[in-house]
Amino acid sequence: MKKRNIRLLVKITFVFIIFAFIAFYSSAVFLTNEADEFINANLESKFNNTEERLKHHISKGREIESLQRYAEIKPLVIIPDTDYYPVFSDTTIYDAELEIERTYKKKTAIINVNGRYYEVTIIRLIEDFMRLREDIFGSLIPAFILLAVSFVIFSYLLSGYYFRPFNKILELMRIYKVGQKSDVKKITTSTLEFNNMQDLFHEMIYRIEGDYKRLKEYTEHMAHEIQTPLTIIRNKTENLISDPSVMDKHSETVKIIYEETNHLSKLGTTLNLLTKIENNEFNKAENVATKNVIEKHLSAVSEILSLKSLSVETELSDEHSIFIDPNLFDVIVKNLLNNAINYTPSNGNIKIQTTNNKLIFRNTGEVLPFQEMKIFERFQRNNSSRNSLGLGLALVKKICDINNLNIEYSYTEKIHSFTIAAS
Repeated sequence: MKKRNIRLLVKITFVFIIFAFIAFYSSAVFLTNEADEFINANLESKFNNTEERLKHHISKGREIESLQRYAEIKPLVIIPDTDYYPVFSDTTIYDAELEIERTYKKKTAIINVNGRYYEVTIIRLIEDFMRLREDIFGSLIPAFILLAVSFVIFSYLLSGYYFRPFNKILELMRIYKVGQKSDVKKITTSTLEFNNMQDLFHEMIYRIEGDYKRLKEYTEHMAHEIQTPLTIIRNKTENLISDPSVMDKHSETVKIIYEETNHLSKLGTTLNLLTKIENNEFNKAENVATKNVIEKHLSAVSEILSLKSLSVETELSDEHSIFIDPNLFDVIVKNLLNNAINYTPSNGNIKIQTTNNKLIFRNTGEVLPFQEMKIFERFQRNNSSRNSLGLGLALVKKICDINNLNIEYSYTEKIHSFTIAAS
């Protein structure tokens, strides 16, 4: 299962929301406690004021019954244990006018007026206080949700705006190809981190281009310079081949020298071609009609096919095409065809077939002397063929990878099959 990637700004947003939630919750708890302290202090003040008022009226001789509207007053004959007072409790009283139950705070206390003790029960409506307390806690939750949603939306919109230079820089990195000799433009941005990334990217391009240029020049010079001595050796060897006196005594040695010289020449050319393909120097892709190209290459090797008594069967579709640089498709066909010729025994059969979306090369032959999975590795070859460099199929695989083509190999009933199809 592929791991899902999350944008940096999204991660920061979620971290911020978590901390914001902690902050809001802590604030709600703190404000609620402060509200409780305020309510208790306010009620205590009102209770104390009522007690003082009652003491004043009783001391002035007012009747107890006339004071019942302030509190419930009960004279005590026995002096009570004041350690158990005051007593606080919550109570509800039905309001007939509003037809609802209302919440009150009740305080029962003992007061001493001129040596006489009274039990006083005072009630105060606390609904407004409780509503204030609930509103404080309750309003913070919607405020947090609104803030979180707003921040998520805002960060999403900002990610498209502020990260636009970053995405452009990534796109430049993605399309950059070594050796294209095109200046990579700088994206204008005021963000320090993006500018630092751009500077590092351009420094890296400068180093890569320099290394590539030196390596390319070295490879091309070597490929060029090595051809001169090889040409001389080949010419001298041909002179020896034309001399009967030499061939009578050293024919096998001269033939080996000639074959290995050609082998070395082809190896240098092939490695140089492989380097150019890996560096994506062939980038003029187009829809190539495959039928004519295949027939052209078959015509070029018709004599070799006759010499080995190989039969060729073709089923080529006029509609089949591949989106690729024409030069690279020539390399694919040439190498698959040479591979089939080299490894098909005399009187064997080669079949080339194209359908709407597949190109298939089949040839009869013996089983591979190595594991099938290694067939596209460099220098893997059947030792029975001295004409093979062991690079042809590696070239084909590299070209397919670069051009988003799948190539598969199979061996069934003494038939080797190579199938190329678009990814």
